[in-house]
Amino acid sequence: MTNTYVVEVIKALKPAERQEMAFFLDSPLYNKGGNSKELVRLYQVILNASPEFSDNLLDKGKVYFDVFPDQKMVPGKLEKLMADLNKLLRVYCLTQQYFSESKEDVQQVDWARWLRERGLSNRAHQLMVKLKPQEANDPKESLDLHRTNLLIAEEVHLWELNYNQAKGDLHIPDLIYCLDLYYHNYRTELANRYLLQQKATELPVGDFFETGVQVYQDTSILLQISKKIFELLKGDPPTGEDIQFLMELLSSHEESLSFETLDHFYAYLRNFCTLVINAGYADFIPVLHQINKDNLERGFLFFLGKIPPHAYLNLVQIATRAKEYAWARKFTEDYKGMIVGGDEAEFFYRLNMAQCLFSLGQFEEALDYLPEASSNTHYHHIIRRLELKIYYELRSELLEYKLDAFRKFIERTAPKSLAANIRTMHLNFLKTLLQLSQSPMKDRDRSARLVKRIEEKKFVAERAWLMEKARELG
Repeated sequence: MTNTYVVEVIKALKPAERQEMAFFLDSPLYNKGGNSKELVRLYQVILNASPEFSDNLLDKGKVYFDVFPDQKMVPGKLEKLMADLNKLLRVYCLTQQYFSESKEDVQQVDWARWLRERGLSNRAHQLMVKLKPQEANDPKESLDLHRTNLLIAEEVHLWELNYNQAKGDLHIPDLIYCLDLYYHNYRTELANRYLLQQKATELPVGDFFETGVQVYQDTSILLQISKKIFELLKGDPPTGEDIQFLMELLSSHEESLSFETLDHFYAYLRNFCTLVINAGYADFIPVLHQINKDNLERGFLFFLGKIPPHAYLNLVQIATRAKEYAWARKFTEDYKGMIVGGDEAEFFYRLNMAQCLFSLGQFEEALDYLPEASSNTHYHHIIRRLELKIYYELRSELLEYKLDAFRKFIERTAPKSLAANIRTMHLNFLKTLLQLSQSPMKDRDRSARLVKRIEEKKFVAERAWLMEKARELG
């Protein structure tokens, strides 16, 4: 039962939420069917297995007789109860999400709508009057703010429309203004996401930008920065001056943007730095490392108090390339228990440790830490590339065999799951690494030719490392 939907949802709950869910099930308002007692027992059995949720404690037969004592096992009976429990879990979780503090304005708008629709127009109007100043005075710009402002303006318009006294503008100009601000900001953000995705996969080119956005740039700093990001994504890649300009733009307007919006914009900034580094500009490695440290300290890299796996790996990749070995090792240790989806924490910890040891030249130890292949294609590629780099440094006889095996894997899986540019990146990496392994040392001409070939390739994985190894040959 440990991998069932209902158990996975309960695992995702925080300890305090698990206890609240028990109180939720005790209420006859929601848990009012004929199997209400059995649902309480089932949930308690699963709760008693936390936090490990071991196979032994959640053995299907054991759970069945804990929930239905002194009864014969009936096929499908436990599964039906689990499905009912999952429905109640969904009600609880969505209720908690809707009534969180971050949704307070939306709740107020919905409450005003309920009051209006039930004929309590004066109460609805009083509430909307209170909401409008919040709309105008909030200095922290974000997409969520513009979405909420649109909901507020729409409700004011509907109230005035329902009680139309044939005078006034029915709040329509303000509603259109809020609609435009939300539309242009959201549309620009979607265009930016699409252009960023184009850096990783082949997609049709689209003309997403509209001249209408120019009208609102002075009104919305959010839109101004989004437009700058759009312009940078159209380039290939952004220049150092572009990145410096964006850093200064963000820094100068931090007081005008919400925490979530800053978090989002800094993610774009980190991506731009990565694009520049991948294009061969290694000078930006320490710049990105400093941005990473700043963003980590300010909480921009977290999700619900935990750090996503890709961020956990990326910070160490950049730190080691910036030669901040002690920082990378300490970060790996300090945050290994805070990774989103903790079931795979050991996998990511071992991968980071392998990277740290590799960067210190401890190649045999790095090989020992390297985890087994991942079902996630992206992480599998990271493991295989690191393994190949280790074998190259060790001058291992296994290198050529490993290169061939990875090449066949890429060629076999590419049509199904890899974009053409990602496939090209890996094949160029493999081809270049093979050429490096077959090149004699102290051959300056050969070294210069290899450096030139790497620089000329638009797509190549591990570009900076390959350049370093090519220069060492001379």
